Amino acid sequence: MFFQRKKKKQPTVNQSEQLFYPTGSEVFEALEDIEISFMTHFMAPFTGGDNALLLKGERIVVNQPNRSKPTSYYCYPINDEQVENRIVSDSDRDDPRYNGYSLFISTKSLNTDFKQVELAPIQYVQGDATSPEGGQVRIIVHICNDVGGWGKGFVLAISKKWPQPEKAYRQWYKDKGFEPTDGVQFERISGLDRYTKETSFDLGHVQFVQVADNLWVANMLAQYGIKRSKDGIPPIRYSYAGKCLERVRQFAQKHNASVHMPRIGCGLAGGKWDEMEEIVKSRLIAHEVATTVYDLG
Repeated sequence: MFFQRKKKKQPTVNQSEQLFYPTGSEVFEALEDIEISFMTHFMAPFTGGDNALLLKGERIVVNQPNRSKPTSYYCYPINDEQVENRIVSDSDRDDPRYNGYSLFISTKSLNTDFKQVELAPIQYVQGDATSPEGGQVRIIVHICNDVGGWGKGFVLAISKKWPQPEKAYRQWYKDKGFEPTDGVQFERISGLDRYTKETSFDLGHVQFVQVADNLWVANMLAQYGIKRSKDGIPPIRYSYAGKCLERVRQFAQKHNASVHMPRIGCGLAGGKWDEMEEIVKSRLIAHEVATTVYDLG
């Protein structure tokens, strides 16, 4: 799938000019059709890859680099499924071992072939996340464990106001699955649910429970157990938190909703907010989903 087109002469960057080095979660928009590289990932000791075109106007989110001044960045497109269907072969996508893809773009190209998109930041307010601001559809998100425990932390504030989220979560855990209703819904994402059912009680899945008109509580399964491991690893699982928030993003966009939360993953789950904040930025803010984080005064 290598393109035989004549490459456009790339704009030069004066060596004396300071390159901009993204720190992660920034969004860039292609100024023209740009030839880029991509990698396909498999649940096996090998990867694939090729060259492809990123089309003019398509937007990408930059992943957090592992050093301060990298020469290239891993990225993923905002219109993820559209790009995946265009650049990844059917045979790769249909392989049971297929585990997604990522774009690989040089720092120079980000500086010359793209423009950075200004986005509304996370809003931080003093207040109670169970009383979210705004009049539109709102989603309160919080992290649940995968062992059926509901009795400490933010869940107590939820249960004090509404019985439905706890009842739905406990039934979900008991049955290891849940039949959707008007008041309890799930989000299927083809890239995540190719071989699984989104309603199953598994890490990375989300149960959306309606508690009032235009108000939902999202029970996100992103905590492995309730205790630290023998090696001191906290029960939060950042990768699954990202998958959960991807489902929240899709649900929010379908309902034109805003998202509200405490500093998720940083209480009983033992996580760090700087890690969670990057996930929130990449999964919600980068997709222009209005997000508010509440700190109790």
